[in-house]
Order: sequence, then C-alpha cells, then structure tokens
Amino acid sequence: MATQLYPSKDILFTPQAFWFGESHAPLLGWYHPARKRDLGGSRQCGVVLCPPFGHEYMVSYLSYKHLANTLAKAGFDVLFFDYNNSGDSANLDGDRVVIWQSNILAAAAQLRQIAGIEQITLFGLRLGALLAASIAKDIQASALVMLAPAVSGRAYCRELQVLRNMSALQSTSAAAPAASAEPAATAEKNESEKQISDDELTGYEFSTEMRSSIGKLDMLKMPAPDIPVLIISRDDVAGQEEKLANSWSQSNPHLHLSSSPGYAGMMKPDAHDTKVPDEIWLEVAAWLTPLFEIQPAPANDDINLETAITLKISGQAITENLVSFEELVGVVSRPVSRASQTLPTVLLTNIGANHRVGNHQLYVKLARDLAAAGFTVLRFDKAGIGYSKPTSEGKENDVYANGGVNDIRSAMQFMRIAFGSEHFVVGGLCSGAYFCYLTALEEASVKGVILMNQLVYHWNEGDSLEARRKESIKSTHFYVKAIRNLHTWKRVLRGDIQFRQIFVKLSRRVTKRLHILSQAFITKFVESHHFLGKVARQFKQMEARGIEILMIMDAGDSSVDLMTENFGRHGVLLGKSPRIKLEILKGADHTFTPRWAQKHVVNLITTHLQKRFQAASANAEK
Repeated sequence: MATQLYPSKDILFTPQAFWFGESHAPLLGWYHPARKRDLGGSRQCGVVLCPPFGHEYMVSYLSYKHLANTLAKAGFDVLFFDYNNSGDSANLDGDRVVIWQSNILAAAAQLRQIAGIEQITLFGLRLGALLAASIAKDIQASALVMLAPAVSGRAYCRELQVLRNMSALQSTSAAAPAASAEPAATAEKNESEKQISDDELTGYEFSTEMRSSIGKLDMLKMPAPDIPVLIISRDDVAGQEEKLANSWSQSNPHLHLSSSPGYAGMMKPDAHDTKVPDEIWLEVAAWLTPLFEIQPAPANDDINLETAITLKISGQAITENLVSFEELVGVVSRPVSRASQTLPTVLLTNIGANHRVGNHQLYVKLARDLAAAGFTVLRFDKAGIGYSKPTSEGKENDVYANGGVNDIRSAMQFMRIAFGSEHFVVGGLCSGAYFCYLTALEEASVKGVILMNQLVYHWNEGDSLEARRKESIKSTHFYVKAIRNLHTWKRVLRGDIQFRQIFVKLSRRVTKRLHILSQAFITKFVESHHFLGKVARQFKQMEARGIEILMIMDAGDSSVDLMTENFGRHGVLLGKSPRIKLEILKGADHTFTPRWAQKHVVNLITTHLQKRFQAASANAEK
C-alpha cells in the first residue's frame, strides 16, 4: 500500500492572500506557489497576472484564478493582484496609468522576494496587456503573454466610450434623492435629476485625465521587447493583434500569434455566464514551460505574508484583516479604536457571481465607510465564488446554491469566535439579498437586514437562472416609460419585442396587484396577519422580532414589481412600522451602477445603521 507523505496536495498549495506595496495605499494579492513537491522543483520563474479594467476585471476574475492554478501546477510561482483603486486594494489619487505601472513593478518585486526567484513573466488581458507591455523592460521581464491586448490606448478608450453611450443608462435622467425618513416612503417622487457623468464607465472612474493617460500608450509605437512574446487574439471581433504581431516580429523572432478560442466565452456581460478558457490557459502553460526548465528547489512552507493593514477613511483609521474560515475567504473591516461590542457586525454576501468586492467596488466602499462609522464588517465569498471553496456539488458560480444560508451561518460563527460578535446585520444585493432574507427568518442573532433589488423570495430546487431570465420581464415602471417612446413601437412592428409575452405577464401582475389591494382593504379593518400572503407574513414576523428591515430598489428594476406583488404599492401591507424602511431610486439600475447611486446607497445604509443601532449601543454601554 502506498504511503501518503502529505495530507493533501491541495492544502499544501492553497493560494495565500496578503497585502503588499506602500503602507499608505496597500495592494491585495494572491500568491500561488509552484507545486515543487509534485514536480521535484520549480521553473524558477514567477508570473505576474495583470488584470484588465472595470467590468472586464469582474467577469474575468474566476478565469484569472484558474490561470494562476494552472501555472502553479506547471511549476511557476504566480501572483494575481488588484491595482490601486480596484478590487480590494486601497484607493490612491494621481495618474492612473502611472499608479498601475508602479503597481506591476511592486508586484514583480514582491514575487521575486517571496518566491526566491529572479525571472518574471508578465501576463495581461486587454488593458492589463497594454500596461504589462509598457513596463516589461523596466521589470526586466523574461517573457510576455497577452490575451486580446488593447494595442492602442486611444482606440481602447474610444471602444469603451462607444459601449457606454450605447447603454440605456446613459440616456436616462437619474434622480439623486435624499434618504427618506418615512418607513414606506419612496424617492420615486423626487424630481431633482442628474445625468450620468461623462467621467465614469459602468460605475468606475473614467475621467478625461485617465483617458488621456491611457491614450498615450500604443504598442505599435513601442520598441518590440527582446523577449519571447505570446499574443492570443480575441475571437469575438477583429482586433489589432495581427497588426501588432507583424510589426513586432520584424525585430523579434521569438513572437508567436495564436487564435485559440475562449476569449468571448470568458468576457460575458454577467460573471455568472463566464466560461473559463481552459484551452487558452493550457496553451499559455505549454508555451511557457519549454522556456523555463524545472530546477531543484527546496519547498518553502513557512512564508510569512502580511494579512492586516491600516487605512484612513473619512479621517478615521480602520483596519482590514484577510480571513478564511471553513475554506471561505473574506475581508474584515473595523475601526482601529476598539469597536463597540454592542453594535451588530455587518455581513455582506455576494452579488450574483461577483466576488466579495461587489460590482464597481460597492461592497468595498460600503464596508470601509461602515468601519469608519464604528461597525465591524465582513465581506466574504460564499462557496463557489471567488477564492472560496466550490459548492458541496463541486460547482462554481452557482448563484443560488443551496448552501448559501449555511455559508452565512459559518461567517457568523467565525465572527463570534474571532471578533466576539454577538448580533448581526446581514446585507446583500440580488441573490445576496435572497440569502440574507432567508437567514434573517431563521437566525435569532440577526438584528437587521439590508435587501437591495431582491428578485426572488422563493427558489425551487432545480430552478436555473437561465429559465428565470426567460420567464422574467422588466418592471412595470420601465414599460410605462417605454410605451411613450416612438422607438419602442418601431421595435414592436419589426417583431423585435415579444409583445404578447409581455402583455400576458403584465396582465398577471395587474391581477396580483388587485389581490393585494383587497388585502390592504381588509387589513384596514381587521388587525390580523391571516389575510396576508406568506412573504408579507414573514416580513411582519421579522419586524415583530425587532429586526430592522431596509429595502433599497431601483424604480426600473423588476424587484419593485415583486415587492408590490407581495406588499402592495410602496409596501402598504407592511404598515408604518419604524423598523421597516423602503427606498426606491430612479435611474440607478439593478446594481446601482451610476456613481451618484453608489454614493447614495452607501450613505443611506451607513446613516440607517447609525440611526438604528448606535444610540442603543451607547445606552447599553453606560
């Protein structure tokens, strides 16, 4: 019988999260050590993975993790990191291109130090490839790999601006409301309007200065690097990869152009739909391995990496600790001064298949602002998302996996043991809101719940997002606006809109709303929950238990219709309890993409939790 020397190779080579870089603006990285024990050594070369920008970073995150694992298995030490002003890394003012180039330099230096190697390969996707190419000589890189590179910074910026201008959000006037004091009031009536800024892109800063700085980078004007180069073309539209390869190959005989498919499958609009381009990742590993032979090297299992940092947020010092529990990973934000034990700990769970930072860093901003206000906050990835373990079924990106509530329970237990947390506020957006809702129903330690654009109150086993999408339609508010638009009727006549399906579903909505009106009429005269639907009764039960309920929605999101079908217009069936607050925004979209909407939501949640819990906390500590 074979003897097992080590308990688990996967445990021995688990990626490690750590902070590095400047103390005033640290970067978060994931170190994937080469599998030296499997291979009898390593290739003595590290690979720095340079991420793309904005939404492309979010949808490619899972694929980058898989690439890092593939390369580590092939014998390379790998560092995948977040630039400043992205992901979990700290924000830093200044020229974004200069900052991000310096981040790549810092990542290469850090990887050389912790892995004990000298040779570095740079990998980049889209803008990440352009940045990598621009800094390869300064890093003294030994090889360069680029997937769908943004060859021209100017062309790249123009492409993103065209996509932005095609967005429905860009032509929508957006209300920028103040938080309402009434529990069931709505900001829908606020008529103040604010256009989406030209200096933002899918919720990220994209200022004139930033575009100008990116526009100065052009690979066709750069000298061809005198190192092996692999360029992999995009497979959705024609790019400039062939033109770049022809230009650089004139002075670089070590250049290879590939057209392996997989880019389009990875770069989907929604992270849930992304497909890891395994064929491309295997090609990258196969191309690199002959360049760097396996060399004997001792295994280093005693690497000490920094897992805690201090940041200044709104003039307040906070700490952020990288944590793991039951193979789930997260970040704990809390004030440097001892957090009040009587304040509830806030748990933020994933928005769909997006990892813990949230769309356009919404959760990072919220967690840090709450920590500056005195709260302890954990933003974490449930099973199947980000760097957390797969689900019990071995799946990734399973948005409504059955174990969601258990993952939140695990997070609660960890915070009890590690940070002394006793009570909790659970918050999430979309699928995250669904799991928070279920947790609040079952867990006595939950004292508050934040539900943002919740699309589901009941998920049947065997349901799928694809089936739900086919069955769903937009909000009634959306169709009321669209029906006044001549362009809508042109699309109807062309057959571009499934008018019959929409009409049938809207008719069902009207029927449900009439039923809700009858419930509202009865409950005016009979004080009984018996006449309410199941979901409304559950919310009333949570309110009776003392749970503070905050619901935030966009007026054009179908979550508003779901809420109306269960609680009546403006949540009338929930009554006027001060423990239930409903806020509806205009022009914010499902994930609160406009930057004004992000700021409003963060301020709204922070103010709400301060108002609901800090006074009681102060009294309890007297």
